[in-house]
Amino acid sequence: MDSIVVGLQWGDEGKGKVVQKLSRSHKWIVRFSGGPNAGHTVYHGNTKMVHHLLPSGTNENFLFISRGTLVDLETLNSEIKEISKIYPDIKERLFVSPYCRVITPIEKWQDGAIEKTKGKNSVGTTGRGIGPTVSNDANRVGIRLFDLFDQNHLKEKVDLLAEISNFGDQSIADELLSQFEKIKDRVLDPKVEGQILFEGTQGIMLDPMYGTYPYVTSTPTIPSFAFYGSGLKSEKYEVWGVFKAYTTRVGSGPFPTEIFGEAGDDLRKRGSEFGATTGRPRRCGWIDLPQLEYASNISNVDHLVMTKADVLNGLEKVGVCISYDKKIIPYDLGSLKPTIEYVKGWKNLESSEFADFISAIEHHVRRRIKYVSYGPSEEEIFQR
Repeated sequence: MDSIVVGLQWGDEGKGKVVQKLSRSHKWIVRFSGGPNAGHTVYHGNTKMVHHLLPSGTNENFLFISRGTLVDLETLNSEIKEISKIYPDIKERLFVSPYCRVITPIEKWQDGAIEKTKGKNSVGTTGRGIGPTVSNDANRVGIRLFDLFDQNHLKEKVDLLAEISNFGDQSIADELLSQFEKIKDRVLDPKVEGQILFEGTQGIMLDPMYGTYPYVTSTPTIPSFAFYGSGLKSEKYEVWGVFKAYTTRVGSGPFPTEIFGEAGDDLRKRGSEFGATTGRPRRCGWIDLPQLEYASNISNVDHLVMTKADVLNGLEKVGVCISYDKKIIPYDLGSLKPTIEYVKGWKNLESSEFADFISAIEHHVRRRIKYVSYGPSEEEIFQR
């Protein structure tokens, strides 16, 4: 059976490790959205690597960066070079769709300029050029990978994009072509046969249509986009929803269960909550059950996976948001008042108190937690 892995909060839930775990029973790992603004931390044996564009997987998998993904060629080539030290044959198993949108220095510059202009209303983007690349593509002036097969055509498109953006650097086309040459032979839509694992990015609450707009990402994060974003079909699939035992968020936007002061700092240190892509400290808060239920329903999740359960070990009490004063409306989340109850903490994951915590989540979300992850490596996970 095919699988789709998505995050059920605001990203950074630990999806990379879950994909790595599930990759053992799949042939293809497919990225279908996002770009280098996503960071999946994965351990390949004893080697830690942050995947920004390359799908998580092992030497048994074929990897496909499909058309819904935004590609920064410099980042992609850097990752290929890094992971080739672990899997020397990686390029033979990697394919990149020619329909992928290309992030250029123009969009990165635009990203910074737009955020600066917004001032106090900035959304806290990663500065990787994601939003402007999607915007330029919608305006039919963006660059796709297939444009790089024709040098003269590419230079015309780059000149137009630069003129529209008031960007003066004329060396961009040559830089793009230089990077493109390194992966040119891997740019094609492959014939995908065998079981597929679709790897999502960010989290459901960052989806531009179903999340906390305008504090969202620029490409869809819901699992139903996997097929549109990849161009692939699936006869039968299951959705895996990943969430932390608490909640985190990077950047601006509403966060009803956020913890401030010493308690927030303590949780951040316990969980090493700093962005894999930007290094920014993440905002931390208690688990939000209404939010988790909303994201699970929108995603039609079949299985839940809890990560970082061990981070809360040893706390005297643990906060749980059980309700709001009114129904969740994502764009109005900042106006909702959460009801937070405190449950008795647990010593370790064998404690009855932790079992009670699990049961409370499953009862509210009406889905079973199939795996519990308690550390960074692939082996540090158990099935329930």
